[in-house]
Amino acid sequence: MDAATLEYDPELDSQHFDEKAADLCRRLLHKDRNKRLGSNGSKEIMEHPWFKHVDWAGIIADTIPPPFVPARDVNAASQSEIGNFAHSKDVSDTVLTVDDESIYKEWDWTSPKAFAEEVMEVLIYERSTGISLVPISSTSSCCCAII
Repeated sequence: MDAATLEYDPELDSQHFDEKAADLCRRLLHKDRNKRLGSNGSKEIMEHPWFKHVDWAGIIADTIPPPFVPARDVNAASQSEIGNFAHSKDVSDTVLTVDDESIYKEWDWTSPKAFAEEVMEVLIYERSTGISLVPISSTSSCCCAII
């Protein structure tokens, strides 16, 4: 990982950030994920003083437009759309190394949609081949094996 990400704190110049905005940014960027704003749910973020005048109920109900809509070239897709990429040979031929896998070993979140898609792929594979996939062991880095 980039040393700057791990070692430096962002400089939020008061010329560009008011006190509430700077506080929001610092808390969203807190290095300890357990202390990061939003670690206990999005309601934490919505209740931050910087969002005091935002009508969250109206935005959620889609009765009022959000105060900001990013440009189309900004990657601001909904959670359900993230990870929906067209399959390509380059992606399917990509193999993660042990070093690659070690980066993700501490992650504690899985996209429900990605998980569901993977489960469906396994079930389709089992049905089409007649071969069952079973867990190897709880200590293995691999999830299952063909028997």
